[in-house]
Amino acid sequence: MRPHRGFAVAAAAAFAMAAGSACGPQQLDGTLVLEFPSWQAADESFSAWWLELIDAYEQENPGVEIDFYQVPFDSFVAQQTTRFAAGDPPDVVHLPSSNAVAFATRGWLEPLDERLAETDILQEWTPLQEQMKWGEDYYGVLLLGYGYALFYNEALLAEAGVDVPTSPDELLAAAEAVSASSDDVFGFGATTVQNPDNYTELTSFVVGGGGSWSDPDGAITADEPVAREALQQYRDVLATAPPGIQSQQRNELFFNGQIAMLIDGPFLLSEVRGAPAEVRDDLKVAAPPFDVVPGGVSNGLHVPADADPETADAVWNLIELAARPEWQERYTELAAVPAPRQGSVTEEALAEVPELDLFGTLADDAVDIFPTAPGLRQEYGRVGDTVASAAVRLFATDTTVDDVARNLQRELEGVGHGR
Repeated sequence: MRPHRGFAVAAAAAFAMAAGSACGPQQLDGTLVLEFPSWQAADESFSAWWLELIDAYEQENPGVEIDFYQVPFDSFVAQQTTRFAAGDPPDVVHLPSSNAVAFATRGWLEPLDERLAETDILQEWTPLQEQMKWGEDYYGVLLLGYGYALFYNEALLAEAGVDVPTSPDELLAAAEAVSASSDDVFGFGATTVQNPDNYTELTSFVVGGGGSWSDPDGAITADEPVAREALQQYRDVLATAPPGIQSQQRNELFFNGQIAMLIDGPFLLSEVRGAPAEVRDDLKVAAPPFDVVPGGVSNGLHVPADADPETADAVWNLIELAARPEWQERYTELAAVPAPRQGSVTEEALAEVPELDLFGTLADDAVDIFPTAPGLRQEYGRVGDTVASAAVRLFATDTTVDDVARNLQRELEGVGHGR
């Protein structure tokens, strides 16, 4: 039976007092217990894979157990930042990939180059693995890279007399047509309260139109014409969305047949399958209505820099197990998204989930919505908050798009590394 975290912490505290140490791995009756907080422990799309993987790991590594538990995503990065800053990191480090560089540059993560050299990961992984690199070193193994897709309700579009959109103009026309067709439905779904998702949703329009928040050297481009056009498109389309909702409320309205379209990653598909039967068959997926496929790196696994050798090796053994072909194929089967190892989408998985073919193509073509300029990657937390605030001004105020763009330009330049 896996030790409960509360009991483990109490036992570890007693052990730490005896050993004169404030933190570190927990030893219970000779068993090494690895603490593993994650926002996916209770996630419908990914928890099944994690639980199977952990069971296999514990069978393969007698004397090591994993304390895998849920931390809400909204507070996850802040909580982990506090713990690392206090010298009390978890043993297994699971991070949103957009935040990994900030942890690496603070010296909190172990460079993995020597460990990776003993595997085929760098040869067999998606090129998006490069986002795990800072300077000359890799600090993590990517678990998911993806392209965004358009999820739509085929019946609502047909009732409004519009086709599946393939451009931002068609997206707006279709959203307005659906909204005009009934007082009970909305043309588009988005996060319309302040939330970290504001960054991803607004930036999808910018990257989809061929823009970005900076050039490769970090010079800010938020006030360029291509960015302004995307800001206007985002504002216009979100005018057809329900006001004052979070992403989960958005999803529930879509599953209930009250929202016609939304843009999200392939991980939404598993939730679509749980929609009410009378709606489920109408919910389809297509390429996003942009010239460029926006996408990104989702999350990865890391080893804490200050872990003792036994713990570091035990954590790496979990990462190495997760990267094996059989567990990458299982990831694709259970999560219904393409795993990062080449060849992970089997014929059996494709027969079960035909959308994997589209998701794989979108992942191959995707352009990252997260900053690529080194200075902005290092300060992603501030960049994300700044862009999210601009998004709120677009959907919740009458501030002109030109003013929003100028303010955003100035604020991003103030992050410290823009010019």
